[in-house]
Amino acid sequence: MEVSSMVRSGSVIRPYREDDRQALLRLAGRLTVGIAPWRSDAGMRAAAQTWVETSIAKIGPEGAVFVAEHDGEVVGFGCVLRELAFTGEMQAYIGELAVALGAEGKGIGRALLAAIERWALEQGLPLLVLDTGAANTRGLRFYARSGFQEESVRLTKVLASDATLGLS
Repeated sequence: MEVSSMVRSGSVIRPYREDDRQALLRLAGRLTVGIAPWRSDAGMRAAAQTWVETSIAKIGPEGAVFVAEHDGEVVGFGCVLRELAFTGEMQAYIGELAVALGAEGKGIGRALLAAIERWALEQGLPLLVLDTGAANTRGLRFYARSGFQEESVRLTKVLASDATLGLS
C-alpha cells in the first residue's frame, strides 16, 4: 500500500518505523486533551503512552500506525486496529490520533485520517470508530467535519472527593 502523501510542502504521511517510537511517546501527551477534570493527569499520560505502545505492538494484519513528518520532524501520528464490535461485526478502531500543537490546522490530522481510512477499506472493514474526551471540542468538531457521528455517550458520576481521587 502506498501511503506516503504530501500534506503541505515538506510534509509526508508514512508508515511507522521503529526509530519513531520516542517521538510518538512524546506526542502521546496530546491524547489527554479533553480529559475529565476528575481524572489524574499523570495517570492519563501514562495510559496514553501505554495505548501507543500497544498499537505499535499490533502493527501487521491486526493494525497500522501512520506517522506525519514535516521537514524530517514527527508532528503527528494515527493508530488503527481491527476489532470485533459488540454486535459481532469487524470494524476499524482509531485508538490514537494526535498532532503536535504547532502543527494543528495545517491538514496533518486530515491526512492521517485519510491514511487510516484507506487502510480500513483495504482491510474490508465497513466501520471506522473512535473515542475522544467529551471536552475535546476541537477534536469533536474535526471528527464531525470528517463524517463521524455520535454512537454512544459515557457518563460518569464522581462519588469521592478530590482528595480520595488524588487530585488535591
